[in-house]
Amino acid sequence: MYDAFPYRTAKNRRRRLAAALGTVLLLVAPALAQPGDEAIALVNDRPISRQEMIDLLIDAHGVEALQQLIVLQLAKQGTRERGVRVSQADIDAEFDASLNRIAQNAGMNGEDATDQNKREALRQVLQERNISMAEYMLSMERNAHLRKLVEKDLHVTEETLREEFARTYGERVSVSHIQIDQRDTRVLNAVVDMLNRGSDFAQLARRFSANPETAARGGEMEPFTFTDPDIPPALREGAFALKEGGVSNPILVGQFFHILKLNRRIPNSGVRFEDVRSEIDANVRKRAIPQAMSSLAVDLFRKANISVLDGKLRAKYQEFLEKSAQTAAAP
Repeated sequence: MYDAFPYRTAKNRRRRLAAALGTVLLLVAPALAQPGDEAIALVNDRPISRQEMIDLLIDAHGVEALQQLIVLQLAKQGTRERGVRVSQADIDAEFDASLNRIAQNAGMNGEDATDQNKREALRQVLQERNISMAEYMLSMERNAHLRKLVEKDLHVTEETLREEFARTYGERVSVSHIQIDQRDTRVLNAVVDMLNRGSDFAQLARRFSANPETAARGGEMEPFTFTDPDIPPALREGAFALKEGGVSNPILVGQFFHILKLNRRIPNSGVRFEDVRSEIDANVRKRAIPQAMSSLAVDLFRKANISVLDGKLRAKYQEFLEKSAQTAAAP
């Protein structure tokens, strides 16, 4: 049974995925017979063979495409074994949800969020990441299968619901921060000096903060309570100790210093838990399901018996696994 689990950093998820990939059994099997070298194009009557095309594609995108296909195949096997049906409507729903997230990240709202504009934003994202629409739709199909498996087993405990209620409806603080690498003492001292001289906090956050997501909003974080498990205790304590408009001294958390500014306190709303239980449950699932999907993909990789039969692709995939294992072992 999957349980709604606490916040995990992106770095931890990458390490888990790399470690899982490193355990995949890569069987050294004889290469399949080479396909015929029939021409697929003629240039001034000179042929370009199908094998030339295949070799180029394997060199350029082979490992990435193979990964996508492996996870999709594993997810399909999972839904088939569990007797779970995934329809085209489920895949379309994944596409629509992804399209809306991309539009939101691009700052679209209201009249700007037309289907045409959202699809243009998607096109730009795919172009920047060098991903084809075919690859993107393959990932939508994969996600549809993973989501069905996770939703079937996800269990949200009463304790988790109560914690989410306290985080959502208890007293919260609206805080902005400037995040600076602890090794960047020159930048840290400069920012502290500029704040002491009355410089605008939001402008400094946009210019100097190492957190790209909050920096784009002038350092503003999502409001949080004193018990919010997603926020490090040192930051929670520092934020709640401030008066509105107050700015903290640098607070070291991990490898980063954080300078906090308390924008405002948001009082307890007076809402009863029983009145919003279904809403709280939906919010927990919305946040937990994507994390559970990532964990399931890692688990499927870890347990899979994978044979790469093409000799050239097998060598590149083995190289990829070795690099992944090294990344997982790095401190």
